[in-house]
Amino acid sequence: MGLPDVERRRVYGRRLVIYFYLLNALKRRLVQELKDSFSKHPVYAKLAPNIQNKFAFKERPQFGIIVKGSSSNKVQLSADNFMGTIESHVMLAYVGQPTYPIEWVREDMNCVRKHGRMPTVPGVYYIEILSTPTNATEQGAFIIDPLLTVADEALLHFVSGAETSADLAETPVKNTLRIWENRKYPLTEGKEYTVDYTTGEVQLLGQYNPGAILTADYRYAAPSIGPVNWAWNTSDFETLPGVVMAFGKRARPGDKVALVVYPDRVAAAQAFGGRMDVSFDLDVVAQDPIQMEEIADLVFMYMWAERRSALSFEGIELVDLSMGGEAEETYDENADTYFYTASISMQFQGDWEVHTPLSLTLSNVSPTNAAGEPAISGTVPGALFFATDPIVPGRNNDFERIK
Repeated sequence: MGLPDVERRRVYGRRLVIYFYLLNALKRRLVQELKDSFSKHPVYAKLAPNIQNKFAFKERPQFGIIVKGSSSNKVQLSADNFMGTIESHVMLAYVGQPTYPIEWVREDMNCVRKHGRMPTVPGVYYIEILSTPTNATEQGAFIIDPLLTVADEALLHFVSGAETSADLAETPVKNTLRIWENRKYPLTEGKEYTVDYTTGEVQLLGQYNPGAILTADYRYAAPSIGPVNWAWNTSDFETLPGVVMAFGKRARPGDKVALVVYPDRVAAAQAFGGRMDVSFDLDVVAQDPIQMEEIADLVFMYMWAERRSALSFEGIELVDLSMGGEAEETYDENADTYFYTASISMQFQGDWEVHTPLSLTLSNVSPTNAAGEPAISGTVPGALFFATDPIVPGRNNDFERIK
């Protein structure tokens, strides 16, 4: 993988970056909570594997809990669902055509607090999907090419004013270097200095006042990271410390996306959100009516008494839990055996949230890697330059569409 070989390329902020499949996510969480609770019971621990969604097991066990139905209704909190502006150390952006290898990114608050700063070096991290899984048990792989940011690097402190050369700490990507005199006056490449982009040596073409200080801002290509394994519907907290990358199921081999890391929090996205009322219908199934009643009572106790406060702390409110009727169905007519069922209904309130990032523009991206070799095919030389003003998707005063 390498940096894109285009002369000018817009990197669009992701629309609908953060979203929750409310029914699927809450249903999986409900099953997980019930499995965790029953796995600690001395008698009904063997029931835990039989807590499934809509009879997902091949053969009906002696007892189990089935989430057989669900429904939801939205709770409108405001006319446009706007919640506010998100400030973050990280932003997800398209590179060229929109692709969806990563569903959303956000900073890992615990990691940032632990280090007292964003531990991942600021820069642009180009992520390319090398392979994708075909089912939930397989793994795919991705690789990261970092383009790291250096700000205000001390380059030279003039003693006589006649010094003619200085060395950068890293080799900059072409056209990303900005040299400043006393952090006030920018120098012009080719007129006031030249750069050897293979060694990082700067040759000065003029004289300066004794005591003047030159500092440099630039970006440089760092060694690639990976390959790193990933799976469907998982989050990566470790590859880039302080950054959470959430993978869904929409990645394809060759997909590329840019993850931008800032040293300070910036206005990264606009947040829209609300709440949903989600209801689930469960069936407790057992061959013994006493077991059926005990399991139903345990479900009520675990969810209403034990798990409710913990879920509420995470923003998942268990609003109502009610016991329905009981029924029986024939299991084996010849043996005159039956299955007994009890119905349970649960109603949750869950938050949904969508982040629309404030876009930025990347242009003149270098097609070389950290070793100075061509990273991908292409003949267009270039470099990287950031447009510092965010571009907000929406309408302007002329009601024209802005992307």
